[in-house]
Amino acid sequence: MDMANKNGNDNKSLFLYTSLIFIVAILLIIIAFFGQTNMQKSQPEVEIEETSQPAANSGISERASVLSEENRVLLEEKAELETEITEKDETIQGLKDENLSLNEKIKTNDLLLQANGYLSVGNKEKAEEALNSVNYDSLSSDQKIIYDNVKDKLE
Repeated sequence: MDMANKNGNDNKSLFLYTSLIFIVAILLIIIAFFGQTNMQKSQPEVEIEETSQPAANSGISERASVLSEENRVLLEEKAELETEITEKDETIQGLKDENLSLNEKIKTNDLLLQANGYLSVGNKEKAEEALNSVNYDSLSSDQKIIYDNVKDKLE
């Protein structure tokens, strides 16, 4: 009976090992399924253009040509964006230059007004000091008229 009892125990342990392997396999399948589903949900969706859909079922050379076409389109878009950026940089630089010019004109107008104001209250020294701060060559025709009037009254 000892032999029969040993065979019965062997069969039970074989059955236990087989069922354990089966349960582990089912658990791994379930984990893999939910892991795959979770990964698909966490990945952003990518639009697939009609030109790239046949590439999934075709050869390497066709995939390469599709990728090459997509690359060409992206390079064209990049060139357009670079052109736009260059144009905007030029516009910004032009606006900065115009701003500097206008600020210089405002500064000159302030000095001319200051000289005229000092002259009107009889302070010729301050008027002459303000007038000497002005660069005559950079004045507009209207500013030159004011400059000449103030200069004539100072003499």
